[in-house]
Amino acid sequence: MNKTSDKMFPRKDSITRISKNEPGRKEVPRPRSRSVFTNSHVSDEAHARDAVKFEGAPSWPPYVPKPITVKNYLTEDFNDYYGDDQYQMSGTVISPHGVITLRLNERIRVDISPDKAVRVANAKNGIVLALSASGSSSGLIHPNGRVYQYGSRVEIMANDSQGNDKFAKMWYKGVSFSSMQCALVYLVDSAGTRTTTDSFNDLSQQDFTLNIFYEDSPYLDQTPSPTTTTQLVNEAVSILQATNYWYTEDGTENWIINNVRISQTADGLVRVGRNSNKFSLRTSPTNGSASISSPYMHCTGSMGQTRHLFVRRGERRMHYDGSTFIVRNAGHSAGFDEKHQLKVY
Repeated sequence: MNKTSDKMFPRKDSITRISKNEPGRKEVPRPRSRSVFTNSHVSDEAHARDAVKFEGAPSWPPYVPKPITVKNYLTEDFNDYYGDDQYQMSGTVISPHGVITLRLNERIRVDISPDKAVRVANAKNGIVLALSASGSSSGLIHPNGRVYQYGSRVEIMANDSQGNDKFAKMWYKGVSFSSMQCALVYLVDSAGTRTTTDSFNDLSQQDFTLNIFYEDSPYLDQTPSPTTTTQLVNEAVSILQATNYWYTEDGTENWIINNVRISQTADGLVRVGRNSNKFSLRTSPTNGSASISSPYMHCTGSMGQTRHLFVRRGERRMHYDGSTFIVRNAGHSAGFDEKHQLKVY
């Protein structure tokens, strides 16, 4: 897949909601949202329907979680569902599109679609992780940067405190990299490091994890009818009724929902596993850590004194510690030092 675009181009996604199907009430047309990406597997008609657009890490008062309930069906009457109150509500909610939302301790929520796509939001630290239903796409939003994996490619943006953000792309040619204030693009391949012509997607303008979460949905580009909505909700209710839950002596809570295993330890660490942990997501509100592991990519991020952002795909690697940015491929390494100067290792 050849995916090219300008380095920076701001576009805003739109949040839509479903109107009630009642006599005498006019249906509200759904506006079409625009995707910031140009890859073919993300439709320009995609709707961010059931999950909230991530816009930072505000603070909310603590709440007391409640057990799972299958009667907490959310309709469009609750207009604040996509607002700040979504993290204060406890228990489990089913959206009109059949998405199951599990609200955990420490302001962490887990969204599971009927086709097993997963999205985890850690509001305390401003972290979002997503995995598509097929597993071919995944993404991470972290205070240290953003990672978007689609098929065999991985795009990375590392946040710089001085505004000189770094960019990298792992693809079949090697690892391309550049920075906001650098006019050149470099490529690290089997021959070493050289300049090249390449472009990078702008990952900073929207919450792209919504596209990942919905990309395999059969209702991605349409509004389900009332009959379909009822069917999706009933399917989600059946999934919740078959949920397994247990509590261990060390204070860890465990769920198996739609063959997706979720656990949260006493200190707030959340683990989500799918396909016998072939795909796994995890995040901790204690140290702001997060990780995604799949057959396509492994990436980690953490905050604090050992802050970092690390991505690995095959023999290609990228490591960023907040000051130095290094990419590796085929035994060669290059990147930018703490003064934003090119350095070949």
